[in-house]
Amino acid sequence: MKLFIAGLATETNTFSPMPTGLADYVQVRGVNENQPSSMEAPLAVWSCLARERGWQVAESLCAYAPPSGITVRAVYETLQDEILGDLKRALPVNAVLLNLHGAMVADGYDDCEGDISSRVRALVGPNVPVGAELDPHCHLTRAKVKQATALVLYKEFPHTDFAERAQDLFRLIADALEGRIRPTMGVFDMRMIGSYFTTVQPMKGFVDKIKAPEGRDRVLSISVAHCFPYADVPELGSKMLVITEGQPEQAARLARDLGIELIKMRGNTHPPYVPVEEAIDEALAAPGGPIVLSDGSDNPGGGAPGDSTFVLRALLEKGVKSAGLACLWDPIVVQIALAAGDGVRLKVRLGGKTGRMSGDPLDLECTFLLHRPNEGPRSCHNSQPPQW
Repeated sequence: MKLFIAGLATETNTFSPMPTGLADYVQVRGVNENQPSSMEAPLAVWSCLARERGWQVAESLCAYAPPSGITVRAVYETLQDEILGDLKRALPVNAVLLNLHGAMVADGYDDCEGDISSRVRALVGPNVPVGAELDPHCHLTRAKVKQATALVLYKEFPHTDFAERAQDLFRLIADALEGRIRPTMGVFDMRMIGSYFTTVQPMKGFVDKIKAPEGRDRVLSISVAHCFPYADVPELGSKMLVITEGQPEQAARLARDLGIELIKMRGNTHPPYVPVEEAIDEALAAPGGPIVLSDGSDNPGGGAPGDSTFVLRALLEKGVKSAGLACLWDPIVVQIALAAGDGVRLKVRLGGKTGRMSGDPLDLECTFLLHRPNEGPRSCHNSQPPQW
């Protein structure tokens, strides 16, 4: 038996003005099975499990970028061509496993994973099992479901179970290859855009509930596609995915039942959000500390630029002095600071560079304290009221 494995992943915030270029992608060939990154781990799992069965492994590229804006078209097509070229050279293969994110968007491609899955399927034919592991913050499109034999998503958010889900997917594809199962997938569209933290109730209990039927009564796998809310694509939305052993009606029915149950949790699956000014008042009134205020929408971990000024402006307007801003992306001010040197005091226009959603820049008089290697943490702070 010959198994072909590859990976291509990024999480695209289509509202971000920052393009994702080739330099943003880590490209790995020959995954280190002893210390793989989170994106390389599924390939390491698949390679190890395949060799234990005496299978041959044809390992292609594993390319991944941090969350950001839309991938440049030529970059996606270059990475896609490399993976497909490797697959052509490896043919014939008995099975394909792909580690994808599920919310990758490139210029001209709203559904990169659906596109590459379609091209893989065209190369290997209709009878070769093709499986993909996806992040739950994916867009579970019709193309992805149509082209795959089986799809498995991480169950946990924050994501801690990518290796376990890689094992699940391998077993499904191996069993399908060896004729023990005929996976059939059912999808229910919940028509929601949500955020579902699985470490707290009620989602913690819901994840336990969807794990329980797996492996019984012809139910092979259950996944929740949370969706990635910071994307303007046609098939955005939360969906329930159920895989059964040759029972499409059962898969569709169970997906619908579980989906309706999750719909009823609407509004209770994320922490309470409050306006910036109210959050600052609560922080000032709280005993002890530290108190963390998080701007969820302008989070670079979700692909945003990280240069919004709303929180900083509110802190300054309220006269808060005992606060540190963990991250404000502004390469222009950084260059000015490096040129000026340590301890220099200058007027600068800070933040709000990349667009309307970043807010207006702040005109501040700042003292630059530059961090150097082997020094403890330092800060760049404003000691004068804002001037705008």
